[in-house]
Amino acid sequence: MMKNAALISAAVALLVLSGCSSKEPAIDATASSASATGASSSTAGTTGTDSNAVIAPITSASATDATASAAVGTNGSEGGLVNILFDYDKFDIREDMQTAMKNNSAQVKDKSVKLEGNCDEFGSDEYNYALGLKRANAVKAALVNDGMNPDSITMVSFGEGNPVCLEKTPECWQKNRRVEFKLP
Repeated sequence: MMKNAALISAAVALLVLSGCSSKEPAIDATASSASATGASSSTAGTTGTDSNAVIAPITSASATDATASAAVGTNGSEGGLVNILFDYDKFDIREDMQTAMKNNSAQVKDKSVKLEGNCDEFGSDEYNYALGLKRANAVKAALVNDGMNPDSITMVSFGEGNPVCLEKTPECWQKNRRVEFKLP
């Protein structure tokens, strides 16, 4: 009986600790360089869930969809809005993204907006879905702090299932750690 309890405890510990690596990913120098590119502190306490949040299933994203790219800005968000980028394994809005966040907030203040949280390829599917949702929630909190109605904001997490770049480089991974703004 005691042996079974020890085995179960070890299995649970392994599951808990296997969620995400604590070290920065290594660059694969032998990887193909082909890419499929597509187009703060104010976030403290935003780890909760939201009734407007959705976790999207993993699908292969098509960066060549002509109808989508016609309405999408150069970095994936619509209508001149800028993607909000995040550091590895983080969901707080970076200092260098604060101006972009303020500009986006001013543009969508009186509109409805969908926030799409995205991650790089590192970590488990479940972890990345949760991290994408936390990133979208951080952006939502910043929008609400700027006076936007929270009921006009919906969120979805694509986890790692919606990459805009497939190269195995830090620059590419950075492009995938983002929240995109979509206007209905």
